[in-house]
Amino acid sequence: MASFSSLGIGSGLDLNTLLTGLMNVEKRPITILQNQQSGLRSQLSAMGQIKSAVSSLQTASDALKSSASFAAYTATSTDSSVVTASATTGAVAGSYKVEVTQLSQAQKVMAAFASGTSFTGTLKLELGKADATAADGFAESKSVDIDLTGKSLAGARDAINAAGLGVTATIINDGTSTGTPYRLVVTSQNGGTGNQIRMSGVSGLNYTDYAGTGGPGTKDANVTQSVAAQDAQFSVDGVAMSRSGNSVTDAIDGVTLNLAKQTTGTPVTVTIAKDPTSVASKINTFVKAYNDLNKVLHDLTAYNADTKTAGALSGDYSVRSIQQQMRTATVNTVSGAPGGYSRLGDIGISLQADGSLAVDSTKLNAAISDPAKDISQLFTGVSGTDGVATRISKTAKALLDTGGLVTSRTDGINKSISALDDRISALQDRVTAIEDRYRKQFTTLDTTIGQMNVTSAYLQQQLARLK
Repeated sequence: MASFSSLGIGSGLDLNTLLTGLMNVEKRPITILQNQQSGLRSQLSAMGQIKSAVSSLQTASDALKSSASFAAYTATSTDSSVVTASATTGAVAGSYKVEVTQLSQAQKVMAAFASGTSFTGTLKLELGKADATAADGFAESKSVDIDLTGKSLAGARDAINAAGLGVTATIINDGTSTGTPYRLVVTSQNGGTGNQIRMSGVSGLNYTDYAGTGGPGTKDANVTQSVAAQDAQFSVDGVAMSRSGNSVTDAIDGVTLNLAKQTTGTPVTVTIAKDPTSVASKINTFVKAYNDLNKVLHDLTAYNADTKTAGALSGDYSVRSIQQQMRTATVNTVSGAPGGYSRLGDIGISLQADGSLAVDSTKLNAAISDPAKDISQLFTGVSGTDGVATRISKTAKALLDTGGLVTSRTDGINKSISALDDRISALQDRVTAIEDRYRKQFTTLDTTIGQMNVTSAYLQQQLARLK
């Protein structure tokens, strides 16, 4: 029996088109499931948008749920060339007179050497402070032993820097061609008299020039002190103080003073005041995050009359629940909050008809700046009652946690997509088997009709010869 490599060649019938039509019918259930998957993937993407918006709102709420978030102050100085200041947590409003009589300095010791210098011995490098009660006049805070045997001037510099004691070494050259043009400069990394340098054990680097009960110290002839260590000396409202550095964090609670220059007889006034801008910025960030979530939820459930299309989560119960939970957490009163502030509306934040929040900046700034009132507990809570920010943060966390509405809804969509994958795979296997069967049947049909056509043509030829 003759056979044909392409359907329809033997029979002259359009069997390929017929087979394609039959298979399109067989594949229709797969197309339906794939369309369902496409819808589920749109829902999954939509839940991702909701998760991101809820997370952003949680972050913005967290920035307002502690009293420290409202302890924002500015620090100003009447002469920033002398003193600058910054306020942190713990600061309170006030004004302070600051005088600077001496700035902190880090000690520098330099030793002069000729070209080609090589060292022998182990250098004992110490940091500490002069102490008349110590036998050798020096109270060591930390030290290190550095083997300099066979090292050049550059090698000694590198070894000191690698020791990590808190000093740095550099080399300078005075440019002369004879004598001792090179200076090995050893500098304490921290200022103050408590971070002075002492060196011993290597010829040309000995420096123990401190007085004490044991008598004055010594130093090699080529070693000098180029900068003496000294503490910062200053006063705040007439109270004399001394610190090792020029950045002072513990003179005024919550305030850092940066000493830059000595005063010239006139004290500098440092003023600490409330910073309404910082608090307002945090509140506006919170409002924006709330409105962003509200818009996402609205857009994902809205119906577009022009395009006649509905949002990916139109009618979804989870969206309605999220909207309700967030709105409740936002608009409910905070019982016991001081200053008459029990609702966001009291400080100029009102709920609009579309579910968004609107800010009356004038009213908000007045509430923040009022020295007689404190808006913090409206957001943080009081006497066991959660504030607005605390409620929203907890609500967001519950939605995003394992088993929470957003997470469980997302997991459910993923499971549905996976289940459809299994059904589509099984249907594709079935369709493949059906196509193979049809193709075999059509091939047999094509071959049979083709053979019959050949026989018919032969008989017609023979009958023609009998005429």
